[in-house]
Amino acid sequence: MHTIKLNTLILLGLTTIYSCNNATKPNPSQIENQSVTDTSDLSKMIMLADTTFEGHQVSLWTPDSLTNKFESLYLKFEDGKGNPVSDLAVDYEITMDMGMMAHGGPYSPLVNKGKGIYQADVVFIMANMKDMGKGWLFKTLLIGKDKSDTLTFALPVQQTTIPRTIATGTTTDDRVFVSCLIPNEVESGKHNIEFALHKMDKETFTNLDGYTIAVEPFMPAMKHGSSENEDAESKGNGRYSGLVNFTMPGDWFIRVKLLKNGKTVSQDSLVYPIKIK
Repeated sequence: MHTIKLNTLILLGLTTIYSCNNATKPNPSQIENQSVTDTSDLSKMIMLADTTFEGHQVSLWTPDSLTNKFESLYLKFEDGKGNPVSDLAVDYEITMDMGMMAHGGPYSPLVNKGKGIYQADVVFIMANMKDMGKGWLFKTLLIGKDKSDTLTFALPVQQTTIPRTIATGTTTDDRVFVSCLIPNEVESGKHNIEFALHKMDKETFTNLDGYTIAVEPFMPAMKHGSSENEDAESKGNGRYSGLVNFTMPGDWFIRVKLLKNGKTVSQDSLVYPIKIK
């Protein structure tokens, strides 16, 4: 069995046994409950791979090249005439194949975006490593009218140059992955800032709620920060939302601390660089 990196995938049976599972694995009821009516525009995205399943076209898309951070991917299903398909039972999981061992990663339930498109939010906690296994695999579980298959997409996850997911020890939940979801470049002014928190427990990952994420924008060249920032508060499912204020263009940092009951519990320095235009 081999994996070709781009525009192809391998087909595996649903009875395949993986070396680990993810605690945040979605189920069909979660997918239905999160269905929305808007449609994602794939015309400006990159198609990573495509294949066929029971005469349907299945493709995987991403807004940009993949790096080791929080990423959104999109599955698209069409019939032979290019019409959206929405009658397939769909599930997925991600696995990091390192050759001698494998592990999962944080991921959220599929969100139905309408017109045969499903959004998958995942966190790649590391980049692929040369000559070490197949790297990150996106396993799409499909149940059709006549057969079931696991479609395994090999993902080209590269090392990021701008940190957006940082691991830290904590005094409350041991090792935690803190993903900052703000873009690498934004305009000056006030911006909503979101985070995703996940706890690593051996080979599984769970969403973490109940923290406060203190945010402090700082501009090193001018040696000042800014006012009117709001710490990120828990919104459920491991997601947090706050506000940051960048008062002028230039290179900034966002300093982050994890708080519980008003006390700092993160044990490492969490710093996210950002370019302000």
